[in-house]
Amino acid sequence: MKRILSRVIGVLAAAVLAAPALALSPAPPPKVQPLPLLPARLVVQGAEIPIRLESVAVTTNISGRLAQTSVELVFFNPNSRQLEGELQFPLLDGQEITGFAMDFDGRLREAVPVGKTRGRAVFEDITRARVDPALAEKTVGNNFKLRVYPLFARSKKIVVVRYQEALPERAGALGYRLPLVFGERIGRFSWAGHVASGAAPRHVRGPMGEMKVSRAAGGYEFLAEKQDVRLSGIAELAIPAQGSALATTQGFDGETYFYAEPSIGAGHAAPRAAPKSVAIYWDASGSGAERDHTRELAVLAAYFERFRSMEVSLVLFRDAAESPRSFTVKNADWSAVRKAIEATVYDGASNFAPLAKIAGVDEAMLFSDGIANYGDTAVPTIAVPVYAVGAAARSDAGFLRALAERSGGRYADAGRLGGAGAAALLLTRAPRVTIESSEGVADALLASPYAENGRVQLAGRLTEAQGRVVLRIDAGRRPRTVAVPVRRAPAGGGFAAQRWATLKVALLEADYDVNRAQVERLGKRFSLITRGTSLIILDNARDYARFAIEPPPELRAEYERLRAAGVRTLEADRAAHLERVVRQFQEKQAWWEREFPKGDKPVPAIAKKEQSPAGAMQDRRAEMAERRDEARRSAPAIAAPAPAPMAAPRAAQNLAAPAVPGMAKAAEAAEGGTIAIRLQPWSPDAAYARRLHEADAANLYRVYVDERAGHQNSTAFFLDVADLLLAKNEKALALRVLSNLAEMNLEDRHILRILGYRLMQAGEPLAAVPVFKRVLALSPEEPQSYRDLGLAHAAAGEHQRAVDALAEVVTRPWHGRFPEIELIALAELNAIIAQSPVKLDLARIDPRLVRNLPLDVRAVLAWDADNTDIDLHVTDPNGEVAFYGNRLTFQGGRMSADFTGGYGPEEFSLRNA
Repeated sequence: MKRILSRVIGVLAAAVLAAPALALSPAPPPKVQPLPLLPARLVVQGAEIPIRLESVAVTTNISGRLAQTSVELVFFNPNSRQLEGELQFPLLDGQEITGFAMDFDGRLREAVPVGKTRGRAVFEDITRARVDPALAEKTVGNNFKLRVYPLFARSKKIVVVRYQEALPERAGALGYRLPLVFGERIGRFSWAGHVASGAAPRHVRGPMGEMKVSRAAGGYEFLAEKQDVRLSGIAELAIPAQGSALATTQGFDGETYFYAEPSIGAGHAAPRAAPKSVAIYWDASGSGAERDHTRELAVLAAYFERFRSMEVSLVLFRDAAESPRSFTVKNADWSAVRKAIEATVYDGASNFAPLAKIAGVDEAMLFSDGIANYGDTAVPTIAVPVYAVGAAARSDAGFLRALAERSGGRYADAGRLGGAGAAALLLTRAPRVTIESSEGVADALLASPYAENGRVQLAGRLTEAQGRVVLRIDAGRRPRTVAVPVRRAPAGGGFAAQRWATLKVALLEADYDVNRAQVERLGKRFSLITRGTSLIILDNARDYARFAIEPPPELRAEYERLRAAGVRTLEADRAAHLERVVRQFQEKQAWWEREFPKGDKPVPAIAKKEQSPAGAMQDRRAEMAERRDEARRSAPAIAAPAPAPMAAPRAAQNLAAPAVPGMAKAAEAAEGGTIAIRLQPWSPDAAYARRLHEADAANLYRVYVDERAGHQNSTAFFLDVADLLLAKNEKALALRVLSNLAEMNLEDRHILRILGYRLMQAGEPLAAVPVFKRVLALSPEEPQSYRDLGLAHAAAGEHQRAVDALAEVVTRPWHGRFPEIELIALAELNAIIAQSPVKLDLARIDPRLVRNLPLDVRAVLAWDADNTDIDLHVTDPNGEVAFYGNRLTFQGGRMSADFTGGYGPEEFSLRNA
């Protein structure tokens, strides 16, 4: 069930210090109607009765130009069984989560930082044991999700979430906004807060009705309460900027951080020189349909009205870029360009790699939400200035800003500024601000080299009681400087340290693959949710010790004791792992060297129950429970950290690779004829499938577009359509349709696995490699992530990288629910070594494990759903069935260990067929 909850904003107050106003700010832009808010939602699988949001209590603290909002959500599960909930919500540009807490036995427990992939793995491992974890993580852009387990039957669950932001200034007032997108009625709602200001805040907009405002220590307090209410829209406060501090400081970890918003003076932005040619890159991916195209087209209208005449190259890009379309615009008549844009069909994933090829023009305009989810997701380096426009409720503004500013261009948020405001920003050459020098200050940084409303966001660390930062303003021929003094406040507290860390992370995340480790370190130190870190709450000290996660203070003593014992256990497990794999591989070699008869199996007088698949299934539930218990007992105390995935250059060769899930090849010729093994094609019987089957090749894609709106969240729909397009030799369209899976439920490794497998099946291993790299980044604790990537590298002819990935499966200890996966990876690894045309580096592999064991028949079954039991059954020519209960047949068929906890693979091997 889905329930709409609030998106909230804020940052906790900091101790203030005075910094002189350096100049008046320019006049504010006109008031703009904000984009419709994208609602938050609570997704609960399997709820017969909807989960209720009983009450919401919002607390806001504002000091200077920083704010923090704490939101307490009380859920009630009216169902007769416990459930897991996932709260999905986007934040606006500049808003960041700074913490959350959840109730345990009536007391709130604070979350602690953890590496993102580790946090997700721990959450899922613990939920298998049916205990209480909670996890908050960032997906793509400024989108977040909070996973809560369990929602006990007929019980309440309290979750507290905190956010931070710096408040923008408009017309002499600081603006604070509280989105009220709850969807359903709320039993109780309250909003209380404190403003550290010499002037009272004003409730300027929103559905709150009467708001009580009164004087309090250090400023003003406000309160609004409602009962049994349905709220929508935005509540907005205005705090007079005059008298508000321009800077704050905070003591943190023995150091003092500051945050300031100095004015850079009344520098005037000059009109830009008119370009002779421009490339318009229009994001036509599936999510592009959610952008506000009215505002985007308004930006283009102002652009052509200002520059009048030029050559235009229009490029639509999705999973791949279309061929450019050329236009000549004269006297601001861009009607032909507009008509081409308005005819865009939004479909497929977002691949920004084609932007790196922009050349032959004076500048480029980019219209996108900035959410890169396909191909190379790094910020591309572009040789011409790029002016990026964002107009989406769900976006990655940091990606667009980094892309534009690195190229010498600018980013404009049309959703916030409106079409006219965004155009005004992009059509002028604004002063560029940089840090020239500093005294008594370290690690100083600017959120952006461009001012907003005449002010820049500056943060850093004080190394002396007083310091100063000198800013250089380049505006025309004569640059000038502005000195910003800062000093340590006597009672430095608040959120200046987290604000500095937030700005630092935002700069680093633009090159996340390069700065991954630094982002994770900052997230852990300052308790921030980043692309590399999450916040987690566990049930007890034993869970924190088992997974080596620093606990809250109240659990630290017991954690330290348990942690010491866990390290010793891990060292013993690692020492024993290699010898166990060597022993298992020797047993497999003994099987391979053995001769088996090829006749009928002798039938005993009384067939044993365990030799029959039907009989064995009777004891299946008890057997699975025992296996899960054994898996938990045999799991390493602390999982070994996974190395960062390596960047792989694309090889020109496309050599044969071991079998990949979902693919089959004809068997080799046998004596007297040819034997073939083929997979039966899937034939969907849904109504849309019948329409697509009946459509001719020319109309198939149009029928798909017509049906798509009713199946946006169905992976099966996109898979079926892609298969039909491939069958009709429309491969480019098939790959576009297939890429839609990358846009569904951001960072869902199960869906991404499907996408990777289907790209392999379509003969596109080079496209599959970055998909499997993303799966590996999301789940390095699962050996299948390395195996899938290794097989994709092998299919792409990248043999060394294939061997390195598969060697990770062989050499690392894994959770007990992945029994003997090392043997399956060894079969594939040794086949790749045997097929490689060049000598490979095998230093990481024990020599006792290097031996190829060729087979006549090998069948491998894998699947994409975790915590799912699927079994491979293979029938010999004499009728005997190889399966988990009969792992060695009379004719020599060998079945691998049974996977009951998800993904597989399960493998059937036969040397002599």
